[in-house]
Amino acid sequence: MDIKGILISVLEFFYNLTGSYGASIFLMLVVVKIILFPLTFISQRSMLKTQKIQPEITAIRNKYKNDMQMQQKKLEELYAEHNLSMFSPLLGIVPLFLSWPIIIALFNLLKDYFKDLGASFLWVQDISETHHLEFAIIVFAVQLLSMFISNKMMNTNQPKSMLFVSIGLSVFIGYLAYTYPVSLGIYWASFSLLGIVEQVLIKKVLLRKHVEEVNQLKNK
Repeated sequence: MDIKGILISVLEFFYNLTGSYGASIFLMLVVVKIILFPLTFISQRSMLKTQKIQPEITAIRNKYKNDMQMQQKKLEELYAEHNLSMFSPLLGIVPLFLSWPIIIALFNLLKDYFKDLGASFLWVQDISETHHLEFAIIVFAVQLLSMFISNKMMNTNQPKSMLFVSIGLSVFIGYLAYTYPVSLGIYWASFSLLGIVEQVLIKKVLLRKHVEEVNQLKNK
């Protein structure tokens, strides 16, 4: 059974429990988030550890910019001192790529699966319908909240230009939620909400010490 087939089985399992495809989408995403959590955790931990030694990395590169052999040696010693490898920065990216097949399968499934099923959710009679402004606004608001919380936890003092980029991205995603079926709007809003919970768990509980050390470096 391929990824899409597995997701359909999970979706239908929760539908049989709840009688609501909207609730089933949310519960299916909870399962997906739990499965992907180890990858997300490894990614976040690797990025935070690398950020902690970034000032030292920059100093070494500046000091030995004309001696690449010595620069490489000093960088290897620095990574070893902090129990990291030269490939640690890549570890923050690789898990994200590994999760993409599931994300794409989810998108394709929810875009077309509910046609002709007449599946309702809350005030929407058919979640395969498009152009529901209220869901687009919900998706926009949740996406913006997710970005705000993420920046707040990492003590990121963004310039105004980046603030406009965040708002623009949230508006764009809200627009997509308006043009795509409501089922995808439920997916985007649920994914962002679960992402907020995930980020709080990782950065405020599991990796709190690493986050505090990175923020202290930023404030120096």
